[in-house]
Parts: sequence; structure tokens; C-alpha cells
Amino acid sequence: MPYVVRDQDGQVVAVAEVPLSEDAEEVPIDHPEVLALLSRACAADLADGDEAFVNSDLSFIRVLEDLIEVLIRRGVIALSDLPGPAQDKLMQRRALRGWLAGVVGVVDDDSGKVI
Repeated sequence: MPYVVRDQDGQVVAVAEVPLSEDAEEVPIDHPEVLALLSRACAADLADGDEAFVNSDLSFIRVLEDLIEVLIRRGVIALSDLPGPAQDKLMQRRALRGWLAGVVGVVDDDSGKVI
């Protein structure tokens, strides 16, 4: 789990693998304040012109996700062959896609449809 450092107002200002100070606080990786800090950092990177690179990464992640699903369906690998955190992420993505398909009736398959 990562460690966070807070400013005098209690806002998370740093995330590290090791405690950076005596008052560093250990939190789960998916802690809302950690995610917010990372989101702000990504937004700053996008402002610096990295948008095309980030979009490429997001598209490639979808390719990898689809590839893993095909390998599982064909019996080449089993979900249980993957490390626990990878299994959790895949299951979260499956649940999210199922939820989106049920709520909206459309799952974006790179067809240009936006929810």
C-alpha cells in the first residue's frame, strides 16, 4: 500500500511507496484521495501536450483487455492463472461494462458512440 503526505490543510500532496516523513499515512491504493491526486497529475500531463500518448495508452489497454478475454474464452489461460490484483481488475471491468450495457444499452466498441 502507498503512503501519503498531507499538507497543513489535510490535503494529499504526495504519494510514495515508502514513508517520506514521520507523519506519512499508509492508505489503500484505491483510496479516493490518492485517485484524486493521480487524476490531477494526469490532467497536468495532458495540459503539457501528452493527450495523444494517454489516448493511445487507453486504446491499447482496451486491446489487452479484449485479448485476455479471447484467451480465456478459448481456454488458453484461465482467469485463475492471473495474479489476484489482475483478476480483480478484470472482474471490475467486466462488471462496469455489464452495468453500462444494462443502463445505457450501448457499450462503446470503438464505433464512435459516446455515453
